[in-house]
Amino acid sequence: MLPVWRSHRGPNEVAASDSGRCGVRREIRRWLTGLADALFPLICRDCGRFFAHADGAGHSPLTQGETIVPGFQTAMAGHFCPACRQRWTPVTSPLCSRCGQVFKSRAGDDHLCGRCLEEPGAFNRARALGVYEGSLRTAIQALKFKGVATLADPLGRLLLAGFRQYWPTGDIDIVAPVPLHRRRFRQRGFNQAYLLIRGWDLPAGSVVLRDLLVRRRATAPQTGLDRRQRRMNLKAAFAPRRPGQATGKRVLLVDDVLTTGATADACARALLQDGAARVDLLTLARAM
Repeated sequence: MLPVWRSHRGPNEVAASDSGRCGVRREIRRWLTGLADALFPLICRDCGRFFAHADGAGHSPLTQGETIVPGFQTAMAGHFCPACRQRWTPVTSPLCSRCGQVFKSRAGDDHLCGRCLEEPGAFNRARALGVYEGSLRTAIQALKFKGVATLADPLGRLLLAGFRQYWPTGDIDIVAPVPLHRRRFRQRGFNQAYLLIRGWDLPAGSVVLRDLLVRRRATAPQTGLDRRQRRMNLKAAFAPRRPGQATGKRVLLVDDVLTTGATADACARALLQDGAARVDLLTLARAM
C-alpha cells in the first residue's frame, strides 16, 4: 500500500502561503495593468485625453442595490476619464411627479408641473436618469449616431438601476422599446432603445418585448416643432404589432432621451387603446 501524504503545516503556515499567493496575483495584475496602459491607453470619449485602466476602467456590473449616481461612475469607467465621469447631472427632486420635469427652484417637494395640470397626456409617469448634457449626452450620441455598440451594455445596466429605483418589484408586466420606423432602422442598423434593455434580468412575471409596438409611418423630424405640432406629426404613427398583447398589462416604455414627451404620449395612446392598464416611461436623459 502506498503511503498517504499529509501536510504537517500548521494553520499559520497555510495562511502565510495563501497570503503569499494573493500577493503574487496582485503583482501580476498590477504588471498587466501597467502593460495595458503602456500599449493600449484608454481615450476619454468626452475630453479626448488618455487615461489609465487603473483609474477604474473595469466593467464590473452594477449591484442590485446600487443607486444611479455612483452607478454612473461604475458603468462609464471604461469610456470616460475620472474627471469627465463627474460631468453629468442626475435628475433629482423636486420634480414633476408625473412627467419628471426638474423644477428650477431646488426647494420644496415633488408636485405636478403646470403643463401636466393643464394637459396630462396619456402616459402615467415618466422618469429619466440625468439631464441631457455633459458626458451622458456624449455617451448617448456615441451609441445612437456613431454606432458605438460597446456603450449599450453599460448604459443599459445604468438604466436597469433606474428601473429598480423607481419601480418596485412586480409593478411592471412588460418592458418595451419605443420603436423606429423600418426606414430609420435600416439606416441605423439597430434600435438603440432595444439595445439598452435586451440584457435586462427581470423578476418573474416581467418580460422584455422587442416588438410590442410598430411605427406605421415615417414622420417628419421633430426638431423645431412645438408641442402641438409634434403631436400632430405623430398622430396615428404607432400601433400594436399584435393587437391584444398589452391588454390588462402595466407597460414600461424605454427610450434614450425625453424631450417634449410627444413620442411617448403617442405610444401610450396606442397601447391604452389596445387595452393596456397603464403606461410609464423611463429614459436615460431628458432635455431641459
